[in-house]
Amino acid sequence: MFHLRLSWAAVCTSSLILLSGCFSTYDYNSANNFGSKRDAPRQDTTRAYQTQQQYAIVSHKHTNLEMNQFLSDQIAAMDGVNSAIVMLADNTAYVAITIDKTATGTRSGLSGQETNNAGTVRGLYNPSTPFSDYADPKKLATGTNSYETVKNHEHLTHLFKQKIAEKIRSLQPTVSDVYISANRNYINELNRIAQEAWKGQDLKPFLPHFDALSEDIFGTQPTHPTSTE
Repeated sequence: MFHLRLSWAAVCTSSLILLSGCFSTYDYNSANNFGSKRDAPRQDTTRAYQTQQQYAIVSHKHTNLEMNQFLSDQIAAMDGVNSAIVMLADNTAYVAITIDKTATGTRSGLSGQETNNAGTVRGLYNPSTPFSDYADPKKLATGTNSYETVKNHEHLTHLFKQKIAEKIRSLQPTVSDVYISANRNYINELNRIAQEAWKGQDLKPFLPHFDALSEDIFGTQPTHPTSTE
């Protein structure tokens, strides 16, 4: 009987440990969790990104372009972001990011894996070209052995984009709107323009290309709010 009581005690103790483990799991929206299913959609704040595009047709035509290193560094320091390039076109901020695994809920379920990192376990840069480790220095995101990209900006989660836009607006109150993308081509093109800025070049000659690229990525027609807004 004594041994039977001990056995039951062990079972009860194990059950309590398992139950406490289940209930101790933290799954709420935070600085590194943008996709919790427990939290109800936020209704107490307005959308901080693509604000004007919610209601009307927008234009991506600008008169001035500059790369803002301070804002780029601040966004790159956020959980979920590996690198960031922030361009200010007049008073509008355009943000190109690559995504890492320091946060969850950054992408919607509609975005597939775009980066091939299979070569890392074999010590290869690109498993498709095992005898070459060449990487184009002009490309920040190559699709191979690099951080994640998302082709469609609408497949970045609302809360992730919201936090990025809110940070930019808090640091640069003159910003009138924010556009955010993790599109690979957009990242690489903004990186190419940023390299010219780092060399001290005037970015105005790049403005027509930048405006056309931004229009292609974000469009001009009014957007539709997601279910999490």
